[in-house]
Formats: sequence, C-alpha cells, structure tokens
Amino acid sequence: MKKYKSILKISSIALFMLFTTSIYAQFSQIGSFMAGSAADAEKLLGAYISPYANGIGAGLSGGWYNTAKPHGTLGFDITLTMNVAIIPTTDKTFDPSFLLDRDAGSIVSRVELSGNESPTAAGKLSTGPQVTYYTDVPFVGEQQLAQFNLPKGSGFGYTMNPMIQAGIGIYKETEIIVRYSPELQYGEGGKVGLWGVGIKHSLKQWIPGLKKLPIFEMSLMGGYTKLYSINDINFQPSFYEDMADVTVLPSINPDFYSNQEMYLGISNITANLLLSANLPVICIYGGIGISSTTTVLQMNGNYPFPELQGTQIIVSDDTSVKNPIDITIKSSDGSTTKPRYNAGFRLKMAVVTLHFDYTYANYSIATAGLGITLR
Repeated sequence: MKKYKSILKISSIALFMLFTTSIYAQFSQIGSFMAGSAADAEKLLGAYISPYANGIGAGLSGGWYNTAKPHGTLGFDITLTMNVAIIPTTDKTFDPSFLLDRDAGSIVSRVELSGNESPTAAGKLSTGPQVTYYTDVPFVGEQQLAQFNLPKGSGFGYTMNPMIQAGIGIYKETEIIVRYSPELQYGEGGKVGLWGVGIKHSLKQWIPGLKKLPIFEMSLMGGYTKLYSINDINFQPSFYEDMADVTVLPSINPDFYSNQEMYLGISNITANLLLSANLPVICIYGGIGISSTTTVLQMNGNYPFPELQGTQIIVSDDTSVKNPIDITIKSSDGSTTKPRYNAGFRLKMAVVTLHFDYTYANYSIATAGLGITLR
C-alpha cells in the first residue's frame, strides 16, 4: 500500500490546478492514473502538471516593485498587480515512453503505450496516447488493470497571479511591503488565498559617489509570498467499477470517503538588486535577482486503492489509505547560477501610477499594475 501513496503526491498538484484555473476541464481524466503503477503515475502526472505548478511559483516572485526608490517616512502606495508567467514551449509536450519503467514492487506487470509524445497541461488541445496496464494474477494469468488516454492539453500556456500590494516608508529609506489576494471560494468547499511580506532598502544613501545623484536610485529588496488552497476531494471506489477484472466491495459506512480534503501551499522567496532612473513623469527601472519556490501538500481522509489478494484484485475499505500525504516539494527558477532579469517602466500622473515590466527567466513573467502613491 505504501507504493500507492506516492500517486497522490502528483494527483494533489493536478487537483489544485483543476480548482485554481479556468481550464479545469482538461483534468477530468486525472483519476485514471491512480489505478496503475504508483511510480508511473508520479512520473506521468508530474510531467503533465509541472508546467502550471512551476508557472504559479514563478508568478509569485513578480510585481514586488516599480521603482528602486523606497518611500519616504510614512509615504505609501496601494497597487493592484497582475503577474502572468509564460510557460516555455519545451514544457508543452513530454515523452511518456521514457517514464514507464517497470517497478518490481508494483501491481502492474506490463504496460502498453500507443505513442511517444503527449501534451502537458499547457500543451495543445489534443488527446495523449492510450495507456493500458496489466497485472499477473496467480493461477489466472494476465488481466487488464486499467486503460485510459493521457489527457489533452489546455491550449493555454500561461498562469496568472492577481494581488493587491501596499508599501509604506519607515526609517532610513526603508520600505515595508505587504501583498494580499482575498480568499476566494470555488467549487464545493474549495478556497484559495494569498499573502506576502517584503522589504526594500536604499543602497544609494550608503555610497558617497552615488548619494548626491538626483535621478539614479539603487536598492536591495527581498520578499516572501504564500499561496494556499484548501479543497474538498471526491475520489470514490466507484471509479474502479468499470474495470472488469477489479472487484469493488461496498463500504459498510456510506460516509467512509466523505472526509477527503487537500491542503496545498506554494511559497516563494525572492531577492533582487534594483536600479532605476526616476523622472517627474516616467521611471525606468530594472533588477537582477534570484527566486525559489517550495510546495507543501497534505491529503487527509480515506482514499480507495486496489490490492492483489490471492487471485483477486480488490478495492475495499480495508485496502484504503488514511491521511496519506504530508510532503514538501522544492523547485527553483532564477537560482544563483541562473539569475532572473527584470526591466520595465512606470508612468506617474499626480498620485496615480501605471507600470509594466518583464522578467526574463526559465519561466518569464509579464507584470502590469495600477496604483496610488504618495511620497
């Protein structure tokens, strides 16, 4: 049963994507992966979903600044920002034939694959190849465990992170920044929200040769953003009833699987050196920095899984797994060996600002914002 726990690691990511994008219909076949090899499911679903997970994490690193100059003491701004992460073309397809290695501990004895290229979630609206799993049953022989097509892509190669951000100047040309996205309800019992905190400090004031320049600004900033999602899950034993060689035993308690819930948290930390030229109406700014994302997944409740018992493949309450997932997944985009580069401009009309910028990295980000600023 331990082997089947790893399936939920990637399934959790898939379900998060289902609930937090408008293209969730493409993930309707995700449950099929749970009937096959745990090792294969982790690899296949990981390859399919990871572009969106990486895009969301990258998007959380954007939009922190639109000038290198911190606010003066008690100066402030309130800005509505949208970060759009661009998923690279190379991440829109994957080759499943390289992922389907047999595992000696798996219930699957053989797998057939009808093709060697499949779209990821960010790929084209075309169905992926068909996967057929078989298992060897003692004294019976080979039986089909599951058959399904790898899911279509969405045709949408972007992720979007809207948020409200505010900054306030404190002592010694230092600015505290907070960001927030209201908690949104979706589906049946799901919710998602976002918060973050950062700091920006002027370096120009400490460098004698730069201190007197009236236009040029240089500062250092760092920020932390956390996006969280809590979802009600509905993965029932009835999923296996269409598999002719699988026996599904009825639950004694009809509410046995009603306690399924998933918590997902994606946190991003970024640090950047900022430069800007601040003119009366326009500010040209840019930065170079690093970014790292960590994802935490927790699955609670009871989940049905098949088990080979004698000469039968059984799904029952006794073969279920309770509270199977509590993991941390780390990824990065813009590391110390591959920094992220940013450039943009801000227009200021009285107290109203409008800014646009672009961040070049493995997952590049386009940012736009509208705000009110004072001092």
